[in-house]
Amino acid sequence: MNHLKKNTYFLHFGLKKPVRILRLTDIHISLADDVDGDAMKEHAAHRRDVFFKEGGCPERDPVGYLEEAMEYSEEFDCTVITGDLLDFESHANRETAKEILAGRDYLFTPGSHEFCPKIGIPDTFAYKKKVWDEVQDVFRGNMLFESRIVGGVNVITMDNSFYIWTKEQFEMLKTEVARGYPIILFCHCPLHDSALSHKNPAKKLIPTEEEVESTITVNRYLAENPLIKTAFSGHYHGNGGEYLFGEKTGYFCAPLFKGIVNEIVID
Repeated sequence: MNHLKKNTYFLHFGLKKPVRILRLTDIHISLADDVDGDAMKEHAAHRRDVFFKEGGCPERDPVGYLEEAMEYSEEFDCTVITGDLLDFESHANRETAKEILAGRDYLFTPGSHEFCPKIGIPDTFAYKKKVWDEVQDVFRGNMLFESRIVGGVNVITMDNSFYIWTKEQFEMLKTEVARGYPIILFCHCPLHDSALSHKNPAKKLIPTEEEVESTITVNRYLAENPLIKTAFSGHYHGNGGEYLFGEKTGYFCAPLFKGIVNEIVID
């Protein structure tokens, strides 16, 4: 990891043998090619400049950091990617991500940018549904919900990229809780975000009453169930920090476009 910096989080679950998880978030690959057209090429160049400046003129671009991080991931028991790997939907972004991730083992849950046709166009549930299969084709596993037992810990990814939890996800979550393992949840948006509690609707996204009800129900369940130990999120582009959901501590982690990976050590 010649160009990567690392944040490390230590959790104590009483395991017989330590587990190491590599957590990557907010990569923001911003590419376009001839298939996408000249206007998207210009848009992509602008977005690369945005992240170069926000990242403090990093040594490598997001593509280079992702390539290096996936090589580094071979040293870990599990790798989790929590969204905004693609900055927007384009042929070049999808094909580049597929090439880098091919043959790698990881869990993935999306951010909102995976479903964005172009930065500046408002997010909609309808468009996310329209392109879901196309985006899913880039990544292994199930973007909506996935779980894996790693050294006695249940690692769960759940999509909350548009600030909702669904009834389907809730049923999947309860099934995993019934297995009896301590759980670490990975998602894109931090659980204390006001938009996720629907006190402050995000970007004009208007969920249905059923979606609001299921989201509030899942939020309460995540906060109160004793087997759900903590959550790791991204989205904020900060260098990592803590937040509370209920009486539990969650963490938002630093973005890879700044050259930062997040290592979680559980014993």
